[in-house]
Amino acid sequence: MANNLVKRDSYITILGWMMTDLNLQGIELNIYAIIYGFSQDETSFFEGSRKYLMEWTGAKSLRTIDAALQSLIEKGCIQKVEEYRNNVKFCKYRVTAKRNV
Repeated sequence: MANNLVKRDSYITILGWMMTDLNLQGIELNIYAIIYGFSQDETSFFEGSRKYLMEWTGAKSLRTIDAALQSLIEKGCIQKVEEYRNNVKFCKYRVTAKRNV
C-alpha cells in the first residue's frame, strides 16, 4: 500500500509503560502511541482520520481500526469526542490512561 498520509519524516514513540502498565500490543499499541503523541499535554486531541491510522499501523481495513479504537475506549485508555460541523460528524481522541506512577 502506498503511504500518502504518513510523511517520510513522521515518527511515533512507543514508551515501555504503554506495554507494561497498560498491557497494550499490536495495532492498539500503535494507535495509542499515535494518539498519545498528539494529546499528551492533556488539552489537545488527535483529529486525524481512520485512514491515517490504518496507514501507520499497516491494518488491512478500517474495520480493524474501528475495533481497536473501540477496545481502547472500553479499556479506558482513550476518550472519543464527536462533533458535528455542517451536519458532518467528526471524531477526535485523546489519551485518558497514562503511566502508573
